Amino acid sequence: MIKNSYSLQDSNVEYLVVGTGPTGATIARELAIAKKNVLIIEKGKWHSEHTLGFPLGIRILDGFGYLSKSIDGTYIGRAITVGGCSMVYNANVFNPTNHIMQALGMDLMPEVTAIRKEIGVSVLPERFFHHCEGGNRLREAAYKMGLTFIPQEKFINPDKCKIGCDWCMLGCKYQAKWTSRAYLKEALQNNATLIHSIGVKKVLFHKQRAIGVLLENNQKLYAQNIIVSAGGIGSAQILLRSGINYAGLSLFIDPMNLVIGYGKDASYGGWKEMTFTHAIESFKETHGFIISNISASYAAIATSLRNQVFLNHLKDLPYIKRGIGLFVKLADTPYGWIRSNGKTCKPLTMIDQHHMKVGTELAKDILQKAGISSKNITVVEMIGGHPGGTAAIGKVVDKSFKTEYDGLYVCDTSIFPESPGIPPTLTLLALAMRFSQRLLGNGR
Repeated sequence: MIKNSYSLQDSNVEYLVVGTGPTGATIARELAIAKKNVLIIEKGKWHSEHTLGFPLGIRILDGFGYLSKSIDGTYIGRAITVGGCSMVYNANVFNPTNHIMQALGMDLMPEVTAIRKEIGVSVLPERFFHHCEGGNRLREAAYKMGLTFIPQEKFINPDKCKIGCDWCMLGCKYQAKWTSRAYLKEALQNNATLIHSIGVKKVLFHKQRAIGVLLENNQKLYAQNIIVSAGGIGSAQILLRSGINYAGLSLFIDPMNLVIGYGKDASYGGWKEMTFTHAIESFKETHGFIISNISASYAAIATSLRNQVFLNHLKDLPYIKRGIGLFVKLADTPYGWIRSNGKTCKPLTMIDQHHMKVGTELAKDILQKAGISSKNITVVEMIGGHPGGTAAIGKVVDKSFKTEYDGLYVCDTSIFPESPGIPPTLTLLALAMRFSQRLLGNGR
């Protein structure tokens, strides 16, 4: 059921879930299937899939993407829409690393195995790459350097995916990509209630127990249990506004440097290729980064994120088909903060800077070996995409996901004690599954 408002007479809510991303939607589904009374609150709108992709899909990004920056100029991408960050990911599937499971104190592999089987995971068929001249050049150049680009597993149905489309990051109008809306719809089919287009201002307490939430329109909703799953930024803001002043620290963002180049002709570019289809993962454990491919269209968009870079590349816009790039995604040290008003700060430590430099120089070398002149290569720095750490286990919540207040839980990337450095969607789904079963008394 979807409502525009919720009457206080309907206050017999067992579980109030804040957020509809991978964790919120999973928790809501599991509880609803178990016949629990579930109310879901989502700040974003239910944007129609038919209006996603380029260019209208940009509206689901916080600040349209360009305005979502930390005080030190780092871009922090997040989605404000029903489905949360699952609407703006490339659908890449990575198992949780041993490091992150050790940090969480949980072996999530049983849940991972079940989720992989349920949703379905696949590498895109070869027909998606027959036209990829630029991408093939990059992969061949890396191979000659002793590096291997590994084809990426994805939550994508290749029979629905359109070859040449590269707008996963702006939502999928073809519904080929799995998003948490699928789980949310199951929750609604099992009598959960959703209120969207309104955010939560803070949690309400009576003594040491959470009893409800105050919405942005000052409406109060009451429930026996409150589960905050609004993401690494949103959850921290809610907790801080609720008086939990030690939340919001230890921020990580999995920053990326985008290394962009333009070739001599279109055969060097990544026109109508898909971003993040292959990745070099061999430095993940030693230096904390992975390297992956960027298409021509995203190469052009990336330059617009930094004014000087954009001005330098204005001359290249008529040659957009020649553009190609690589990104270096780093597992950064949780050394930043967020305030209740949304202001963030995310510096890199000296070790982070060193590792990012190693990855960036390697990406430049690959582009040059693929035939891109060094004078046509530019770096767009510090684009963050997976904020977390701001309500970490052992600092803000315990290993049962509970805060110091009875009835108040947090489950999303904010509880990660450290950055995974890889797309966290599968880890989040497994984490939410584990948490849900614990709530139902079935968990380990």
